[in-house]
Amino acid sequence: MFGKNNIRNTAAVILIAFVSGLYFFKYSAIYLKYPVLLTGLYLIIFSVVLFFLNRLNDKRFIFLNQKFTIVFSSLMVFISFLWITFLPRFGEVGRLPAIEDWIKRFFNGSFPYNSPFTPSGFPVLFFLSTPFYLLKNIGYLEVIGLSLFLISVIYFSNTLKENLFRIIILLLSPVLFYGFIVRDELFFNMMIPLVLIFLMEKFYDRDNYNYKFDLFGILFGLALSTRSVVAIIYAVYLVYLFKSNIPKGIKFIFLLALVFWFTLLPFFLWDQNSFLTNGPFAVQSYLSYLPFWNVIIILGIAIYLGWIASNLNEVFFAAGIMLFLPVFLSMLYKIFEVGFYQAVVNDVFDLSYFIFCIPFLLLSIQEQKSIKSIGKILA
Repeated sequence: MFGKNNIRNTAAVILIAFVSGLYFFKYSAIYLKYPVLLTGLYLIIFSVVLFFLNRLNDKRFIFLNQKFTIVFSSLMVFISFLWITFLPRFGEVGRLPAIEDWIKRFFNGSFPYNSPFTPSGFPVLFFLSTPFYLLKNIGYLEVIGLSLFLISVIYFSNTLKENLFRIIILLLSPVLFYGFIVRDELFFNMMIPLVLIFLMEKFYDRDNYNYKFDLFGILFGLALSTRSVVAIIYAVYLVYLFKSNIPKGIKFIFLLALVFWFTLLPFFLWDQNSFLTNGPFAVQSYLSYLPFWNVIIILGIAIYLGWIASNLNEVFFAAGIMLFLPVFLSMLYKIFEVGFYQAVVNDVFDLSYFIFCIPFLLLSIQEQKSIKSIGKILA
């Protein structure tokens, strides 16, 4: 799985370990002592587990099979459901209160983006959350996000070893548990475009124009109306998908952009001033800490990586890299401004946004050798 012929796998795991180590350091510093020592120990355990897992061969998988994976995944989902149902939310992360306040204001007839919690999502995210708000537990979004990821792993893995790697690395990372503890919907949010990509690959007919083209255009537009970061994923995948038929790709992008705009239009017409000053564009721009020229360069790189990608694993890897990069740059800007400890430990910078890249990096891991395109660039 790793080595000079699997540069992509190695890079994906290193990035996941880096993000996991940051989480471990932060919360070790807050709740325990010796964060450097504990983080080092954690990374050693992380590496040892992967080392022994990598040495397993097919003969040692006799007691495992696809049925075991399905049962184990179902158990994970069941435990996560119990966790969300019976364990209280812990921490002061404001995304759950922001969603609740947005929906409450919307139902009360007041402009929902005029919230003191500064909600950063686009409208569809809140509409997807509404059924769980009515159930009085928006945390179930995390259960759905985990379920969608495990289904994707089972569907997309070519071998049992790939399957195990993806699930075990997720379980080794504190990122997953963080989302359940604070009721953070970011992992779920990323699974929306990821699942749409799987559905597009399975059902879309590249050679013919039919209703599926319009249907997926609408769905992709609705998915974009959750968070602007989804545009980075589209920049990679849609270029990869339509590079052999650019006019068709332009039509698809126009359709999804039109749907996206129509989800925002009612709120723009509702209160133009508040939408421009307190709406999702203003809040996401403020929270990113990135100069506009950084965003343009990132989108340009994403488009290039989509153009040279030769398969879906490379698309996921490129998307994971491009989701990691802006968050990493934002963190660096804050570290240079206030120092590492203030930025990372004292919450001047929100590590949560690193969650964006995790499912894509996990699904990019492939047992076969990394070949051409992006693998060569990293080599």
